[in-house]
Amino acid sequence: MENTDIRAAEKFRRHWFFDFDGTLARTGEDIILAWKKTIDDMGLSCPHFDDVFTIGPNIEKVTYELFENATPELVAEITERYRPNYDDSGFPNTAPYPGIPEKLQALKDKGAKIYIVTNKRHSATQKIVKAMGWGGFFDGVWSFDSFPGIKYKKPELLARLLKDMNIDSSDAVMVGDTKGDIDAGKANGLRTIGVAWGYGSREELAEADEICELN
Repeated sequence: MENTDIRAAEKFRRHWFFDFDGTLARTGEDIILAWKKTIDDMGLSCPHFDDVFTIGPNIEKVTYELFENATPELVAEITERYRPNYDDSGFPNTAPYPGIPEKLQALKDKGAKIYIVTNKRHSATQKIVKAMGWGGFFDGVWSFDSFPGIKYKKPELLARLLKDMNIDSSDAVMVGDTKGDIDAGKANGLRTIGVAWGYGSREELAEADEICELN
């Protein structure tokens, strides 16, 4: 089912979980610049970067996708070098998608609680939220590294949050731009909304209960 406005389903659910990259904010350019600087700093060769790289997966997964002979040691070094290249960049090219702040405020005005749940590292997510003036706006911000034992598993992270906050899945929504977001929501019994403006393809959002356009 398609819809052109996130607000269309708000009357059905009070708890809204949002992915971040590609859903709330356009972050890709700064992520790519940080990755390319990291690769250059390490003297690595990755001629197929532009063809292979995708926004959304965690650093470990991206490293194995980019480098055929990647090792855990390479993952660890890239992770260590990437963090300052991204976290200290100031995020000059990152911005909310048009109309997103207003849509989120409309949800809050109707009594909804809104949360971020993302594969992005918590420290970077918090920095961007603060840089965009969204500090205190969300009722919670969680990443894959928010809880020990939950690593790169959004379905498990979402399940933990629902349990800890005693939220009934029938009263919650998962909003995201990739199949991973939709799968995480469905695995936990949430209503799912795919956003067509992000980094995932429209095809991978086919299982979402709704698809929203940016207008």
